[in-house]
Amino acid sequence: MRKISCLFGALILAIGVISCGGSDSTGTVGGGGGGGGGGGGGGGLVCAANSFCMSSGSTFFINGGGTILSVAANTAVTWTNDSGVDHDVTFDDPSTALAVGAGGSGNIAAPASGSHQRQFAVSGSTHPFHCTIHGSIMHGTVTVM
Repeated sequence: MRKISCLFGALILAIGVISCGGSDSTGTVGGGGGGGGGGGGGGGLVCAANSFCMSSGSTFFINGGGTILSVAANTAVTWTNDSGVDHDVTFDDPSTALAVGAGGSGNIAAPASGSHQRQFAVSGSTHPFHCTIHGSIMHGTVTVM
């Protein structure tokens, strides 16, 4: 019975070390694995209303997750890059993405944060876009209600 108790104790100790991050070859105890990020791949970042944020992991995302943003006609939509990685926003049909003020287009460079805005005039339309730097894996859509 004592042998079983010792094995059980060793198992509990091993599980505790693994769940706390264990140690490296220097004997330094590592931190536990952190919790998962939120925001649809944004690592817990929060985007403003009617905005797309850009992640360092080559993702556009909106609050609540996802890559499709629905807005009313003529609403200003903002793309913000605080990721530390260069991204751009290229529309499949650029003629329908109207610049807002000095909204600009193209590269939103890092490491300084940058943003630009567009608006879409036609209700019932969709406006897919992507990042040419990261290819088709980094894409999103604006849907106008």
